[in-house]
Amino acid sequence: MKNVRLVDIAKELNITKVSVSKALRDHPDIAENTREKVKKMAKKMGYRPNLVARSLTSSTSKTIGIIIPKIAHFFFATAMEGIYNAAKSSGYEVFLGVSFEDEAQERKLLETMMEMRVDGLLISITQNSSNPDRFKELKKMGIDLVFFDRGMRDSGFSYVKAEDRNSAKMGVSKLIELGYSEIAHLAGFNNIEIGKARKDGYLDALNEANITMPDSAIVEGGFSEKDGYKGFQTLLDTYGKPKALFAVTYPVGLGAIECMEDNGIDPSEVKILSFGRSNFNNYLASPFLCIDQPTYELGKRAMEKLVEEIQSKNSITPELIEMPSIFSGDGS
Repeated sequence: MKNVRLVDIAKELNITKVSVSKALRDHPDIAENTREKVKKMAKKMGYRPNLVARSLTSSTSKTIGIIIPKIAHFFFATAMEGIYNAAKSSGYEVFLGVSFEDEAQERKLLETMMEMRVDGLLISITQNSSNPDRFKELKKMGIDLVFFDRGMRDSGFSYVKAEDRNSAKMGVSKLIELGYSEIAHLAGFNNIEIGKARKDGYLDALNEANITMPDSAIVEGGFSEKDGYKGFQTLLDTYGKPKALFAVTYPVGLGAIECMEDNGIDPSEVKILSFGRSNFNNYLASPFLCIDQPTYELGKRAMEKLVEEIQSKNSITPELIEMPSIFSGDGS
């Protein structure tokens, strides 16, 4: 049942709303057996305490929850600007939660957002998330959800993301046009949509150019600086130093540079192409080539899509929205 209220539980048990409220708070005025009946019924009906109800008569909170894997990241910081501005224009307030790439924390944030009775959720999943079942309860509660950047295709929810596969192919093809044929790849996890799609785009570009790289030239890992460092060390140990490198994210490229320096390698010896960019790029001794995502626009579009679904009076068919990127040859 959508937005189960105290009065709904009271009606089912033929007691007063005040009694239900007290029972859920373990008030001593209510007999223990009544408290147990109320809690059992509340659980059965899917009741959750409404922490942010705007009024006793309103069926909406005009709030939206955002869950992202990290905040100290150019992509998410910029996407949040687009999200906030679109939310403000639509009259919604935003609550932000950060999972820190921790699946358990992501689940906890989902619970918190549901208890807060947000009208909708924008989620970029952790690099370990692979099961859409945890999000199904949102549908039962009538809470709309849109994935952005990292999400799950065919999960029953709309998903706004970069056009990862074609964009990766475009970027690696540009690298090949610049004369690089020995291109390794620090990839994301295959169970995460963006990791698989970007690796597929990398392979598409190599195949189109009739370039074959050994399996050891592709190292699968996460999306952070730490993952980039670990991945490049694995690459050095199993493949060697490549002429060029395609990093699944900008932070992964930064981690690779740190690993190079610790191994006595001049970063200028390996040309790095990253999916994504940062304003920090201009300060590197050897700036990356970048596949520049429409980061602000992606966040803005995701919020607009969520608001559209929240306000729709008709059933919404989940939509996959992919936004193209551009190649930034000078990293600017």
